[in-house]
Amino acid sequence: MRQLNVTCIVVLLLSFLCGQTLATDVTKFCKCTCGQNSTILELTKFALSHLPHPSAPIDVDTLVPNVCMNCTKLLCGIAEPDLCDGAAVDDDYVPLCFQRDSVQDKLIVVGFLVLVVGLLAWSAVRSSVKPIIERVRNQYGYNVVAQ
Repeated sequence: MRQLNVTCIVVLLLSFLCGQTLATDVTKFCKCTCGQNSTILELTKFALSHLPHPSAPIDVDTLVPNVCMNCTKLLCGIAEPDLCDGAAVDDDYVPLCFQRDSVQDKLIVVGFLVLVVGLLAWSAVRSSVKPIIERVRNQYGYNVVAQ
């Protein structure tokens, strides 16, 4: 009975973690390239308001709700003003928006964890559940023909 309680706690904890994983937003990034130089900016309000050396402060309240729309030449120029130093004269900022993790990746990882924890839980309670299964089989007249 104690093993069953531990299994229930593990299953509840895992379902909580799955819910937390799926509820998180995917972080998007802006890659600013100028010639051979490049840098990556995290496109969150906190990260954009705490840039290490911007040429001008960024008003995070004026950001567009569609996060990738904020990845512009202007943002690259403000966030990294020295990025084009040493680049060719005709080089300009090239912004590229991307995301590192997707919901599909998280679902695959969570599914694998659920499978592993389920197999571990079954191996932990199998010895205590086996007599119950045999009793039910005998009660309803199910007999194993070959073993």
